[in-house]
Amino acid sequence: MNTIILGGGLAGLSLAYLLNRKCLILEKEEHLGGLCRSYELNSIMYDIGPHALFSKNSAILSMITALTETNTLRRSNKIYHKARFIKYPFENDLAALDEHERNYCLKEFLDNPYEKYEAQNMLQFFLKTFGEGITKLYLQPYNEKIWKYDPAFMDTQMVERIPKPPREDVIKSAQGIATEGYTHQLYFHYPQEGGIHKLITALADRIAHKATLVHPVTIQAIARNNKSWFITTDRGSFTAETLINCMPLHELFKYIEAPRDVGHALTALKYNSIYIVVLQAKKDNLGDNFGVYIPDQNTIFHRISKINFLGTNYRLTNDASTILVEITCRPNSYVGDLSEEDIRRIVLQDLDRLNLVKKNDILTCIIRQFQYAYVIYDLAHRTNTDLVLKHLSDIGIRCCGRFAEFEYLNMDATFEHSYSLAQQLNRCTDG
Repeated sequence: MNTIILGGGLAGLSLAYLLNRKCLILEKEEHLGGLCRSYELNSIMYDIGPHALFSKNSAILSMITALTETNTLRRSNKIYHKARFIKYPFENDLAALDEHERNYCLKEFLDNPYEKYEAQNMLQFFLKTFGEGITKLYLQPYNEKIWKYDPAFMDTQMVERIPKPPREDVIKSAQGIATEGYTHQLYFHYPQEGGIHKLITALADRIAHKATLVHPVTIQAIARNNKSWFITTDRGSFTAETLINCMPLHELFKYIEAPRDVGHALTALKYNSIYIVVLQAKKDNLGDNFGVYIPDQNTIFHRISKINFLGTNYRLTNDASTILVEITCRPNSYVGDLSEEDIRRIVLQDLDRLNLVKKNDILTCIIRQFQYAYVIYDLAHRTNTDLVLKHLSDIGIRCCGRFAEFEYLNMDATFEHSYSLAQQLNRCTDG
């Protein structure tokens, strides 16, 4: 093979799909897909966290949605704040707050003492962009929960894409006049059946004529001799001129040596793991919503997703609900020390306490854990990531994908990065 791709997730498969060459894909898991794998519970498919296909790049979105039939859905997400459902994003539904909090958010947004400062971290960005009220009631507590990291020690890369809401929209929102924020996310696509993994199987089918997929496979060694890469695995040895990494950087460096400064930078890269608690219940109090965000610091989970929302093929015949609950944790953090039984017990207690799903209505409940879920943009992220990726580039390894590039890439951004890298490599081949 001319090219070996390490990792058969969305990045690796989309890259192979876009390359004008034959390639070999090595994937350690039995099933392809990485974070885009789907699982089944009583005939209902669910993902590793809720997935949604949307993009500001219409060409990329068209490319993705052409791979499989999708439902087009209008966003219905809520923030659950003090037993009230606030329409997402928070600043577009201030009228749903009580009078004191509504006035607090509106006044601090319109007369914002932080507006003219340059934001040096995530917390400062929130204060500068939204004011103290919206930040303190929602943005700060919610981001502390999902990242398990103080936003004052996170940089602005993650939030720079968030637009400042127009003054007139926030004023209307406080008056109860409907407005919409983040309009590029207002409508999204999702496979009509099979969960998000349907996209993965579609990609695998499209590349079958030019890509060899080996999985499950365990890499034993990676070496370079002259212009060729040699990959030794438990299923044989493979050689290629081009090596592209689409697996987590922390996993890749188990097989290649790193200079001391690169090793220190790699060790400093921070990420969150995730617990997915999936339950089916006779009924719930979530309404006809897909996602519900929970900023409450006394609740262990940060988001709930109601799978029924995704279409008829995601609904049980007895009208029961399939609900996905997410809990993030840094490796070796206090949440990571909890047993699965502890997590199940706490989740069910919290759902019951919040009156979202009552214990007596739950039919079944399972838990899955995944090591690599979210990249944490701490204040040293950019410096450390650039150092690691430059070293890999210098030794001839290109990287593509969320944990291969150590960037928080949504599915459309992953596909876009694959497209960009494929164009570069195709030009080299054509030349």
